Amino acid sequence: MCGIIGFIGKNVKENLVQGLEKLEYRGYDSSGMVILHNHNFFVEKAIGSVEKLKEKVKDIEFDGIGIAHTRWATHGKITIENCHPHFSSDNNIAIVHNGIIENFEELKLKLEKSGKYFYGQTDSEVIAKLLSKRLTINKIKRLIGKIEGSYAIALISKNNNEIYFAKNKSPLYVAQGIDCSLIASDPCCFVSKCDKFYTIEDGEYGKISLNGLEVYNRNGEMIEKQAQQLNFFFKDTNKEKYSHYMIKEINESKNVLVNLIKRYQEKDIIKKLKGINIKKFNRIYLIGCGTAYHAGLVGEKYLKERFKIDVFTRKASEFFYQNDVLDEKSLCIFISQSGETADTISAMEETKKYKTLNVAIVNTEYSTLASKCDLVFPICAGQEKAVASTKAYFGQCLVLYIMASFLNGENFIEHLMSFKKDFDFGNDNKIMQLADLLINKNYIFFIGRGFDYITALEASLKLKEITYIFSYSECSGELKHGTLALINQGIPVIVIANDEKCFNKTLNNAYEVKSRGGELVLISSIDIDNEIENNFEYYIKIKDCESDLKPLQTIVVLQKLAYYTAIKKGLNPDKPRNLAKSVTVE
Repeated sequence: MCGIIGFIGKNVKENLVQGLEKLEYRGYDSSGMVILHNHNFFVEKAIGSVEKLKEKVKDIEFDGIGIAHTRWATHGKITIENCHPHFSSDNNIAIVHNGIIENFEELKLKLEKSGKYFYGQTDSEVIAKLLSKRLTINKIKRLIGKIEGSYAIALISKNNNEIYFAKNKSPLYVAQGIDCSLIASDPCCFVSKCDKFYTIEDGEYGKISLNGLEVYNRNGEMIEKQAQQLNFFFKDTNKEKYSHYMIKEINESKNVLVNLIKRYQEKDIIKKLKGINIKKFNRIYLIGCGTAYHAGLVGEKYLKERFKIDVFTRKASEFFYQNDVLDEKSLCIFISQSGETADTISAMEETKKYKTLNVAIVNTEYSTLASKCDLVFPICAGQEKAVASTKAYFGQCLVLYIMASFLNGENFIEHLMSFKKDFDFGNDNKIMQLADLLINKNYIFFIGRGFDYITALEASLKLKEITYIFSYSECSGELKHGTLALINQGIPVIVIANDEKCFNKTLNNAYEVKSRGGELVLISSIDIDNEIENNFEYYIKIKDCESDLKPLQTIVVLQKLAYYTAIKKGLNPDKPRNLAKSVTVE
């Protein structure tokens, strides 16, 4: 989940810092850089955000070659010793690494026996200790023959004028401008510097300089790479009038809806939708992690409502162990905001053995997942910088709604236009008042049925991600089968009840909570009388809309609830502890 950036050219420090700022969504436990200047390394590291590193290097100005890293800790504590870059024993070679070296303990033991000293506890330091003196292509080839696992590595030495690199199962891209060359975990780092970029594939390695690019395959053969155009969707964003990216992105959900209405009337997307012959399949799998998994659950209901076909939603990290039936009659839909989620990519690669039709629903159309699936459907959300996904979830659910509706012959554009007209973000003052009720609570429960239970799952995830309050979601009818034992005086239970068919049953479950001392909060699109409202500590009315789209109308209010609760607790909702935006390790 770490981010790496390398730069050759003028103002190298400034360009490295700019790259790190764009990559900070990948991790912000620590950051560091090394710049080659007059055959010596200038090194600086900092614990915490990139801003702290930026302050340390503010007076440094070099031209030349540099590599930098922003870390999400996997091996070793968050210390300066474990902060990248790491160095060879002779201090001639510096490396930055994203990924996990799975055989690092074995390699480290051998290196220590040979006299190598390790100053930190990371797996990445092993890479540096396997090297010495100067870099060559043959040394990189031998290096990747020794290490196992996932890696995107950038390397420089005191005796070279190039950045060397290697890649396996972690994203890596290179680009060349008029007077600069770059390497990075995300092409967003190339904006304003280059018009085109190259995707480095698994098993490839090479070097880049101001004079050119060399890339080699697993067999050691030099290969020619095809350039990709750097498109408009890499446009950088700022917070504008908002205090945090999270609230900005929640409020951009309606823009996502507008974007999708436009995009999904275009011929190329209609052609892709027609490429899914639903009659061919006897089972559908929706696969994702975290928020994307919850979007899959919403999509599962959309599909089950319309087709007499088996539909299953799977957590990507568990997909290997399910022993599901997979064959050419299986449709697999992979959902990922970044398109770089390691567990989701691994699951997708597993399905390829069975000749399934693989579909990607992603925000980043240049991503690894998108490049390896048969069909790609964008969520058109634009860049999402806050770690907690909001507008991307909104977009994922909408694309699944569009897909299910189109395959069933429905006029989804008409429905979405109506939704756009009536869409409502909720009353911020009322949501903030509810946040005041929650900020001092240690436990919060969410309950619901059907779509509302899925919304409860996602709302609970958002709350725990950014407020650090223990939050749990359960089906309303399951409370009495164990969970009710956890309810006692003063514990808030947020009841999501938008479905008229089971509204009274959900209320009865809520009253079971109230009789045991729980504090009830009602979130509903259904009109209620004073007698019902008097049973609840708080009530937020959701604007009514088509039943299939109520989960989206409801979730924006609950995303805001998580946001305002975090703010009132004095927390930064954009950068919750221990988390990163793009999960590129299994």
